[in-house]
Amino acid sequence: MSYSLKYVSPTGHEYEFLDGSDGEPFVEIDTLSGFVGVFEDTPVQSVGVPGAVVDFRDRVVQQMPGTFTLVVFSREQWEQVRCDFSTREYGTLILDNDGLFELPVRLAESLPTPGHVPAVGSRLEVSMVADTGVWLSRASADGIVNVTNWGDVPVWPEIVWKGNNQSVVLPSGVGFPLPYVMGTHRLPLDRRASGKATSESTGKAIKTDAVGEMVPVGATREYSVTSGARVEWSVGVLDPWN
Repeated sequence: MSYSLKYVSPTGHEYEFLDGSDGEPFVEIDTLSGFVGVFEDTPVQSVGVPGAVVDFRDRVVQQMPGTFTLVVFSREQWEQVRCDFSTREYGTLILDNDGLFELPVRLAESLPTPGHVPAVGSRLEVSMVADTGVWLSRASADGIVNVTNWGDVPVWPEIVWKGNNQSVVLPSGVGFPLPYVMGTHRLPLDRRASGKATSESTGKAIKTDAVGEMVPVGATREYSVTSGARVEWSVGVLDPWN
């Protein structure tokens, strides 16, 4: 195995993807299935012209499913597993394959309740889904930041800041000030965020004058932030297993 893979639960417990164990719960690596991006293209056909034209900018990336077998050895471990896998809270698969990739995942269906004390080496089939649809390679920088999108989907950076007199200049040259905040806030430049920034400590949202700008696939764009702020981004890939 030339790569390493582990699952980190919402509570912080780690499960290694291994071929053996020392009595701790583990995942059988040869049972891993899925966890590769699923997408749908929309070919455009013309009468009298053979074939079709595909605009990859119109590609729709769907949720990413995956399954594996989890091995446990005691009722206590079963109980811990049921705390560490959730249909509502996200754990994280972390893949180290010539670079770190993360995949936020949740249960696609509830785990069954064991009807008896599990025997040593009991196996549990786990079905998960990643709502992001892509694995994420995370990065951050401050000052003048060149964001290169070598992935499969557009990159929408986030601005992270605290304090006063902070501002942002987008690749188009459009700039805007960041409001004064006491604690660290995060501002997604995704249009769906509608210019709302969220406090990391309280979760409360505030409105800003932000304009959303992304980095297309295969492109590099320059973002500029003042001291005390930084740019964070995630390059999304459908298949990190190459």
